[in-house]
Amino acid sequence: MSHRMKYWLFCAMAFAAAAAAGIVIGATVPAAGAGDNAALLFLLLLGVCGLVMAAGWLWWKRTDDLQQQGQLISWYWGGNFGALAMLVYLAVFFGRHSDISLGAIYLFFAQFVGFAGVWLVWRLRGRGQSE
Repeated sequence: MSHRMKYWLFCAMAFAAAAAAGIVIGATVPAAGAGDNAALLFLLLLGVCGLVMAAGWLWWKRTDDLQQQGQLISWYWGGNFGALAMLVYLAVFFGRHSDISLGAIYLFFAQFVGFAGVWLVWRLRGRGQSE
């Protein structure tokens, strides 16, 4: 199998894993309120998310440096601009204290915590000086 074919195969696997995780999460999480075993379900679904990230990692390792830089720049700048634009939209049209606005703000904070954690690991590994 060629490198290009493996690349697209792992890309498809990553998307399929994300779709499967969405179906599993949608089928197991109640529409409103917490379930009976919320803590256990949370840990189980974090494991499902870890599997999705592992599938994405397989694809990531098949990309070259130029593709990786394009993905990183697109996700960082495009993702942050999109998230900020949505936060402003939700605050303006639904109120800054509405449930949906607060949920979006919590998600943005969680993204920042994830970013800070990965950046800290990257920094502690001494990657900043060599790159």
